[in-house]
Amino acid sequence: MNSRHLDESISLGNQCIQSINSVKSRIWLVFSLYYFIPLIYMPYDRVKFGLLILIYIAFLGLYELAIRTSPHNVWRPILGIIVLSAIATPLTPGSGTFFSYIGFLLGFHCRPKQWLICTGLLIGLIVTLHFLNNYAFHFFAFSAITGLITIGIVGFTERVRYESRISQQKSREEVEQLAIIAERERIARDLHDILGHTLSSIALKAELAEKLLAQEKQDAAKQHLSELHQIARNSLSLVRQTVSGYKHRGLSGEVMELCERLRQKGFIVELNGEIPQLSPRAETAVILALTELTTNILRHSKGDHCQIEFSKHCDKIQVKMRDNGAVTVLTPGNGLRGIQERLQTIAGEMQSSVHKGCEFIISLPSRELQQQRS
Repeated sequence: MNSRHLDESISLGNQCIQSINSVKSRIWLVFSLYYFIPLIYMPYDRVKFGLLILIYIAFLGLYELAIRTSPHNVWRPILGIIVLSAIATPLTPGSGTFFSYIGFLLGFHCRPKQWLICTGLLIGLIVTLHFLNNYAFHFFAFSAITGLITIGIVGFTERVRYESRISQQKSREEVEQLAIIAERERIARDLHDILGHTLSSIALKAELAEKLLAQEKQDAAKQHLSELHQIARNSLSLVRQTVSGYKHRGLSGEVMELCERLRQKGFIVELNGEIPQLSPRAETAVILALTELTTNILRHSKGDHCQIEFSKHCDKIQVKMRDNGAVTVLTPGNGLRGIQERLQTIAGEMQSSVHKGCEFIISLPSRELQQQRS
């Protein structure tokens, strides 16, 4: 945990460096020319003028260093600017301009409590320099204190804004990562359901064809082999569609196909109720659920009758599937658990019971029906 928090702090620091190290940060240096305003109304000899120029160049260098250096080392150039301001104040009240930039750097890099303490100490320094040099209040102390506080608040606001942007970016990345994980789980569940059903059908067809060949019934065997080939092709198509985004023939078409497959295996199939028009994600969930249940019936049931019923009760859409197989205990496997997980993503559920066969009831919220009609 400590290592992760350290990495996050370093990342935040790097983001802050990038944000402050921008064209805008350098444009603000235009206001540092107020440093030279006292030259208009105060006499300076060449030596003092040269010192003022050297101090200003040193300030520019320290400010550039402050916006380029890491947050851990930014205190050095900030202290350098503070010392430079104290040295320049006896020469010119224009040094009060530097305190605005000190305020911005402190506001950007300090937490609120640290910023208040540093600002208080700097106000004390400004007041001390004011009385030591006996400047008029509005020439030095007033501009230095107001610049320190107001520009410091600007710096703090900039930090909050960039932290918020970084937090939003991190949240987006987490959402994208969760979406990727969910998509992988969807593909895994869908492939399990599709391949489980298809491979079961292929196994039955191959077994039947093998028996027919053993009995030298060539024509019948060719028919089953042809059907096996078609099932394999359909399976390949479904796998491709699942990986690229599940597409199907609609709930009605898939239900009719499942009923036909059950009838081919000797089941009497009874289809009741009106097949509803569902939203795409609900339709996909129901299709895959019915496909998995059909696979289980073909694989495990010893019955000969299957009933599928669609109905609507209050705020629920229900799909019932039951058979008359000889089952006493129902042990959920990966397939049934996958159905439950998929239905939960759309606020649905599936209930099961064992009484003279198996019965499964899939319930969906009615809004899945309304979304399709609206």
